[in-house]
Amino acid sequence: MAIAAIGFTACQTKTTETVETPTPLLKDKLNKEEAKEYVKLYETHAGTVDSIRGGLIVDKKPNTRCIWFSAKQLEAMLATIKQEKGDGVRFYLATYKLKYDVKDDKQPKKDYWGFNTLVMVSTEAITSKASKDTIHRDYYVERIGNSPARGFIVGTTPENRGEMCPPPRECTGTGATLIDTLKR
Repeated sequence: MAIAAIGFTACQTKTTETVETPTPLLKDKLNKEEAKEYVKLYETHAGTVDSIRGGLIVDKKPNTRCIWFSAKQLEAMLATIKQEKGDGVRFYLATYKLKYDVKDDKQPKKDYWGFNTLVMVSTEAITSKASKDTIHRDYYVERIGNSPARGFIVGTTPENRGEMCPPPRECTGTGATLIDTLKR
């Protein structure tokens, strides 16, 4: 009987539960001093935007160094990515055009013209056949005929409603605490 019990238990399928470890929200946290230092170091890269009147440069304004998006906007992007089995968002540093056609209904607020912005693109994980490495490839397919759109490129009005700073010159009034714009 003991031999039968051993044989019976040996033939049973053993199931093991794999508990997926949640991805930490932030792996590389900075303290306030480090964050302020990094933001300050970017200031020279951000540069300035020329304010031109009558063909002459009349003022140099500090360029945008931060952009705020609401949780609802970010959740909507993430919901799209999850639904399409994507794996993330790539943030491209970009700049608005200096001038827009008056008929362009997708133009940003005039205060933003010439300033830095972000272009956000959905990504999907693919494995390179050559190196076997996983890369995060941009994916976006615009609607063609009856085929559905897939992925996104977010960067123009009305989708990109992020609050930029600068402008205004005083960023702490918008809640941006890591940028010291008063010394200008």
